[in-house]
Amino acid sequence: MAKTVAVLGGGVAGLSAAHELIERGFDVQLYEGSAHFGGKSRSHPVLGTGTDGRADLPGEHGFRFYPSFYRHLIDTMERIPLADPSKNVAGNLRAADRAAIASADNQTIHEFVRKRPDTPYSVLQSLELFFQDMDVDAADVSLFGLKVLQYLTSSKERRDQEYEPMSWWEFCQGHRFSENFQRYMRAIPRTMVAMDPEVSSARTIGTISMQLILDFASEGVNNDRTMGGPTSEMWIDPWVTHLTGQGVQFHMNKRVTSLNLSGNAIGDVTFEDGTTATADYFVLAVPLDIAHKLISEEIGDLDPKLDQVRNADMDSLLAWMVGIQYFTHEDVPMIPGHVFYPDSKWALTSISQAQFWDQGGLFRQRYGDGSVGGIVSVDISEWKKPGHFVAKTALQCTPDEIAEEVWKQMKRSVNGVGEKEVLQYGAFGAAPPINHGRLLVHPPGSWKIRPTANTELDNLVLASDYVQTFTDLATMEGANEAARRAVNTLLDKENSSAPRAGVWKLEEPAGFDFLKELDRKRYQAGKPHILDGELLKMAFGAAELGRKAAKATGLSALDDYVDRFKFSRLIEALLSRMGVIKYP
Repeated sequence: MAKTVAVLGGGVAGLSAAHELIERGFDVQLYEGSAHFGGKSRSHPVLGTGTDGRADLPGEHGFRFYPSFYRHLIDTMERIPLADPSKNVAGNLRAADRAAIASADNQTIHEFVRKRPDTPYSVLQSLELFFQDMDVDAADVSLFGLKVLQYLTSSKERRDQEYEPMSWWEFCQGHRFSENFQRYMRAIPRTMVAMDPEVSSARTIGTISMQLILDFASEGVNNDRTMGGPTSEMWIDPWVTHLTGQGVQFHMNKRVTSLNLSGNAIGDVTFEDGTTATADYFVLAVPLDIAHKLISEEIGDLDPKLDQVRNADMDSLLAWMVGIQYFTHEDVPMIPGHVFYPDSKWALTSISQAQFWDQGGLFRQRYGDGSVGGIVSVDISEWKKPGHFVAKTALQCTPDEIAEEVWKQMKRSVNGVGEKEVLQYGAFGAAPPINHGRLLVHPPGSWKIRPTANTELDNLVLASDYVQTFTDLATMEGANEAARRAVNTLLDKENSSAPRAGVWKLEEPAGFDFLKELDRKRYQAGKPHILDGELLKMAFGAAELGRKAAKATGLSALDDYVDRFKFSRLIEALLSRMGVIKYP
């Protein structure tokens, strides 16, 4: 008789765990606390807006972003068939072959040039291309390039032990760059992964930033993808349909309120409606702040790692990244990809989605009342700073104030009604809102308090994006990898002979391997990274002196004053120590 598994949570992690388990012959019961599956990834239709057979206008928690390092998630999508069995959900992805930075200060939209960097020198070239049309000086670009190169050539041991306890800002020595460049350093991690570089781990931001830098500098159709329609329609609904057909039993509106011990195992779980459920195994696939509440003192006594989660400060670990959609009468395609707004107060990123939604006709023919022709989807990552046009933080704003401020911030850079369902406001839209979709933001040192998928309990495993994974980021990919690890752990507990779910490390160019090995030996010998010594201090010092001199003489840019030959000789000396081709 098949062993029963209760999957608690119906987001990406829970659905991924159910998918892997049902394929291995388990009796899977999935319990979701709301009336919808998909968690933060699901669509939020604007109810009552569809007429004459058209669907309601689609809203999302934020636009969906599928970079090339999302290997686990794409593997799962390829195993979800559509109505036409020759097609699968992965075929619903659409390439976003360009991306851009929109700057309000110099009124430019800079589109990225894509060319994959595979050597230390090409990394610097790619960053120069990235910043070429922005109002930044060459010294900043060169120094930032060296810090990126330092991370790419650092050993795993140094990343885990030396960089994890420090912030990305500390690692980059952010205070030593010009004020102008500091804006980009603060903004880009926030717009891409909702993480503040001044309070988030250098290890996590560094690892994912390297993946994103390699992706955004690369040619090809898989480096930046978005969904070809509303997420639930294109992915979540077909997934639930497929799993139902495979035998997964779904239970909606089953919010778990307690995990009840029986010896060294979970005996049963209690739901908000007073009912209970038993199973041979339990997969806890709920977000971190919910898991934090479910881990009792008794459970913590059995597992020190779970006790750390129980006692963790949620406000220090979690932050906001919430989406807003603008429905426009006419499509506003902007560019075929994501736009970053580094000088926006609320760390905005946007994408015009209708241009990618090519399933079955024009947007206005499929959604709403026929008057809406396009949808601009925006992620808001900064909620604690005043806006450009309203002297309040996003947390203090009403829904209408947020919609107006975000629209004006975008217009300020690039010259409808917003969907806000994930946030729960008080009566008449009173602020502050409650956010039911906060994200883990990985403060320095947080890796050590995050558990693995395994627990000391006989029949409990963890599957959520806070679990330690190769992905190491609160994303759909992190949730999917965590679910695979949970299933593999469950198979180990069961002593099952079933094949394990695939788990893959993040990949970085092989051309850096010999430098990583060099750094591993230096780290073991107690030496700093080869780029983190006196020459780098001299390079930063030369840039700072040049800025002071330029300011004193009234010249507008560092390049107007600094002897670039002398500065570039410092950069050349650093690179030559690594055996890298000379910097021109």
